[in-house]
Amino acid sequence: VKELTGLQGRWQVIGHDPLIVCDNGHNEDGIRCVVTQIEKTNFRKLHIVFGMVNDKPTDNVLKLLPPSATYYFTKANIPRALDELILMRQAEKYNLSGKSFSNVKMALHSAITNANKEDFILVTGSSFVVAEAIK
Repeated sequence: VKELTGLQGRWQVIGHDPLIVCDNGHNEDGIRCVVTQIEKTNFRKLHIVFGMVNDKPTDNVLKLLPPSATYYFTKANIPRALDELILMRQAEKYNLSGKSFSNVKMALHSAITNANKEDFILVTGSSFVVAEAIK
């Protein structure tokens, strides 16, 4: 997609050892596609850097995410960003656990620090979060 259209953030690989992928999935359909791709990917442990905007229904998305992952809840640097602590509390209802970070760079850095080279780090939940991770 990036080569054909210039659109970034559609299953875009930004690192290896560990594999780091960014995907703009931000609604039910998008997250379903992301989860399908996760299932086709080989890895030891899954780390998900995740943030959403405050005007999207979170429950519809959170219930689709894999509870086996370690989460790094965060928010993009925009007024519409959903507070990372609120997101983390909402995610706990779906057995999604992890830590919260006040910005994307800190969340991604923590995921990279905690991951082994056989692990998989996914950045998703919002186009704004993905954009900050790609920068």
